[in-house]
Amino acid sequence: MTEKLFYKDPYICEADCEIESILDKGDKFEIVLKRTPFYPEGGGQPNDFGYINDIEVSYVYEEDDVIYHVVDRKPEGSVVKCKVDYERRVDHIQQHSGEHLLSAAFFKLFRVSNAGFHLGEDYVTIDMELKDATKEMIKSIEKEVNLYVFKNEPIKTYFLSKDEALKLPLRKEIKAEGNNIRMVQVGENTDFSACCGTHANRTGEIGLVKIIKYEKYKGMTRVYFKCGLRALKDYQIKHDYIVDLTRTLSADPSEISNKIKNQKEEIIDLKKKVGSLYSTLALSKAQELLNGANDKFIIAQYEDEDFELLEKICDEFKEKDFILILSSLRYKKLILAQNGTFDFECGKIFKETLKEFGGKGGGNAKRAQASFEDKNSLNKYIEYLKENL
Repeated sequence: MTEKLFYKDPYICEADCEIESILDKGDKFEIVLKRTPFYPEGGGQPNDFGYINDIEVSYVYEEDDVIYHVVDRKPEGSVVKCKVDYERRVDHIQQHSGEHLLSAAFFKLFRVSNAGFHLGEDYVTIDMELKDATKEMIKSIEKEVNLYVFKNEPIKTYFLSKDEALKLPLRKEIKAEGNNIRMVQVGENTDFSACCGTHANRTGEIGLVKIIKYEKYKGMTRVYFKCGLRALKDYQIKHDYIVDLTRTLSADPSEISNKIKNQKEEIIDLKKKVGSLYSTLALSKAQELLNGANDKFIIAQYEDEDFELLEKICDEFKEKDFILILSSLRYKKLILAQNGTFDFECGKIFKETLKEFGGKGGGNAKRAQASFEDKNSLNKYIEYLKENL
């Protein structure tokens, strides 16, 4: 059995430890220490990272009360210096302890239990047995959980038999068996739950619990949240966004939403007007192309026109017996189209030949689009189409 120093003090991240054994796993070695500050993966919490002497520890896991430290080479000597990544440890303490408080708040206010927990590098989630959460419910939960933090209540951990643990006011069923159940208690009666993770000594060490978003998930509610330093970093990033928006829009933070909404409506209205103008212009340009057509090909290249205009010109030829090749130098794109009377399929030709010219695209039998890395490749492909069609 490996002695777990992180249970004596969750902030212990350095210690001199005696090697008990080293297992050779081919390209890796697994070190067993008599005692360790390294937390192994388990209970929804990722393992610690760090070093044994100067050797990086890439993974830590536990089997039958023995903790294994995975490294890529053997350390020298029988006693080694262990150093855990302190920032990662504190982050996990804050997130995991915050999860307990958040789950306790859900249970207190709405009598729902936590059915799942994920502590990742980018986000932390809990899956609550709540089918339909509302914005008001989430706000009340967030207020309640932070009241627990601000009270700075003690967080105690201890071991009990399962029979003893079941006498406590648990918010969640204990699935583990045996006489060595690790309990985490918050305050006098804020929360009691079984857990093997690392936790703060007091709730104030969590700093803050911020719910980022929530969504329906398999008949439950998945809640995304951040605690402590993660919550601070998230606030700083979003605050910078707000500052930039207030400057760009010349508006107070409270006015940003309405400003964006109004601008969005203006953009939609302008797009409609532009679309109408493009349709009129496309009709005129299509007529010019028809007037200048001498054979079955109509080939035109445009310098600065928006590609949407080319698409609308193409629409004007849907019922006409021409092979249409329209290209844009600005966007390095082209359209190949025909009305179905010619013996080839546009999309099939693109699929078979585009790669040779560094192009990407596709389409159906009557119409296809392609984009190119440079103008030279675009023009070479146009010449290829003229020669082979």
